Amino acid sequence: MRPFRILVAAATSAAFALATPAAEEKTNLPGFGAEKVLLMKADPTIAGSFDGTWMYVNRDARWVLWARTRNGVPQVKLQYMSLASPEAFETDWDGKAEYYVAGSTVTFELKLGKSSADRLVGTWSWVLKIDNSGRRETSDIVIHRTGYGRTLLMDFKNFEKTITRDGRDKTIKLPVAWSWTKISKRELLWDELPF
Repeated sequence: MRPFRILVAAATSAAFALATPAAEEKTNLPGFGAEKVLLMKADPTIAGSFDGTWMYVNRDARWVLWARTRNGVPQVKLQYMSLASPEAFETDWDGKAEYYVAGSTVTFELKLGKSSADRLVGTWSWVLKIDNSGRRETSDIVIHRTGYGRTLLMDFKNFEKTITRDGRDKTIKLPVAWSWTKISKRELLWDELPF
């Protein structure tokens, strides 16, 4: 039994040694004591391709990103469903959506800029205004594949969220990075996704 344990320990050590290294980014978020919080981000890879269906899920929302390349230009379309409120939308292939919450118009845009086959860059804008209250999210975005090309990192470079209540703004700036999983090389329907 002892040689088997040594073999398993050696295999585990080798797997960790071959794992994709991750970059660390220091933040201004307070940690425990005098420490700062570190945000771990996986390194980019050229393995795989963006084209297909990607999924990101957290406790409050479900996101799907469809990516395709038309005439050498990458395009993305997003669909969002909140699990915490009655809010949902789907963008067009230009990354734009307009929908309504409580009778007020909400706009969303993920606008891609100069991108390549291995790196998508763009801007994120999500604006909700109801009377003298609202929410505004803005950020520059960098998207790249990680690991074996079946995951991707959506890195919000200078994320800012402004909450307006009774005409007073409160702005939150923090590092944000989402890890997405590739579900299919095809453009799956929302109902086909494994939520």
